[in-house]
Amino acid sequence: MTLTTQENVNFECMITEIEQTQKQCKALLQTKHYAAMGEPGVFAVLQKAKSLGMNPIEALNGGLYYVQGKVGMSTESMASMIRGKGHSIIKDPKSDNNCCILNGRRADNGDTWTCSFSIDDAKRAGLFKGVFEKYPAVMCYNRACSMLARQLFPDVIKGAGYTMDELREIADSKSSSFTPQSNIEMKVEVQPVETINFDEAEELLLVLDQCDPEYKKRVLDFIKQPPHNAQSVFDLPKSLYVKFKTGAIEKRKEWLLKQETESPIVEIIEE
Repeated sequence: MTLTTQENVNFECMITEIEQTQKQCKALLQTKHYAAMGEPGVFAVLQKAKSLGMNPIEALNGGLYYVQGKVGMSTESMASMIRGKGHSIIKDPKSDNNCCILNGRRADNGDTWTCSFSIDDAKRAGLFKGVFEKYPAVMCYNRACSMLARQLFPDVIKGAGYTMDELREIADSKSSSFTPQSNIEMKVEVQPVETINFDEAEELLLVLDQCDPEYKKRVLDFIKQPPHNAQSVFDLPKSLYVKFKTGAIEKRKEWLLKQETESPIVEIIEE
């Protein structure tokens, strides 16, 4: 399996974008407001804002949230992005302070979906306290909106379809609002990621050693970042081996050609 020239360009662009985001993080962390989010939070929000086409400052100032490794979105941002694509969200006339009913319709294919959330739903889920008690109509709307966004407009929100309070529930793993049987402990078996073998790692390192040292450093720094989190080349997921090796081989050709072009010409004078 070999990568096309366009795929190699995309790979290079991906590394460059990661590096640019890291620089933005360091600059933003000089401000107390963003420093409170921590570097992982700022980085995750900026990356998600790029994929969503959202203004990064708007995302950092409440448009997106970061809670224990997951990025969510405010319902204001969800509704704005959904309507910005031409889709509609209409509040049903039957809604009141005790129940919010939202009707959604897609502009591209006409699909419709209805989601509702009520005070009774909140009480059954053990949520009717704190902010929910003070602002029941707002909180019911937030729940109905995020459910509608996930079910009818997943292509718009791209995985950021939970509000901050929902993310906190997920993090606590104690909410009954995400499973009908809250008294049952859900066990998820995490499958280990298959990494490249010793010979493959050695081969990749050999190619990288023959590349521009700056490029080698960029690759090694890149694989340490999420979602790879590899401590070294030896921890690289097997699924990425061909892509990284092919990209490195191309870069080696460019570097060797550059070295050959820039090497001084030595004239041999025969006596």
